[in-house]
Amino acid sequence: MELDELKATWQALDRRMQQSNAIQLQLFKDGRFKNMRAGLRPLFWGQIVQILFGVLTILIGVAFWSKHVEVTHLFVTGLILHVYGVLTIITAGMTLGKIRGIDYAAPVLSIQKQVASVRRVYVGSGIVVGHSWWLMWIPFAVVVFDYLGVDIVSVAPGFIWISTAIGIAGLLAMWGFHRWASNPRRAKFGQRYAEALSGGSLRRAQRVLDEVKQFETE
Repeated sequence: MELDELKATWQALDRRMQQSNAIQLQLFKDGRFKNMRAGLRPLFWGQIVQILFGVLTILIGVAFWSKHVEVTHLFVTGLILHVYGVLTIITAGMTLGKIRGIDYAAPVLSIQKQVASVRRVYVGSGIVVGHSWWLMWIPFAVVVFDYLGVDIVSVAPGFIWISTAIGIAGLLAMWGFHRWASNPRRAKFGQRYAEALSGGSLRRAQRVLDEVKQFETE
């Protein structure tokens, strides 16, 4: 066999190997990304539930403030619930938009950035909607007592003030802990804390991307 023929044969074999590797990589990525989509479904449906909760909160808030237009503290209570319901829907919608916007055909680095964007929005909305429960349970309690025929704000104002003080203290404690955990001197703990806030679905998605990236480099 002449040198040119040998060279052509090796080039053909190399092309076949590259094609085979590309097919194997694509099959691996398709399988792993299918699992990644399935792993993100709990997060997706969790946002749907949050939206439904927001709609219910708005309905409660509107019904309450429209019923108590002439009673200032009860009117304000209804408005607070109304606004909270709107924020709940908006934050859930932002997270849903980020999830649906993930382009699984993009390079792994691009998908990692998209997942990181989902994480930022999800964690941020969790802080806004979740941590606010240190205070938001109070207007809900006012509504429940009103349904029972008791204006708790007028009957027991001390209860409201003490509950508000405890709620503010709780929020400050959460903020202080967040700053403490985010200190670069506690990088490992901070990373674990951030992963805990991001939830299981996003942690599994990140593991899938790490596996695909490692497979590409092997």
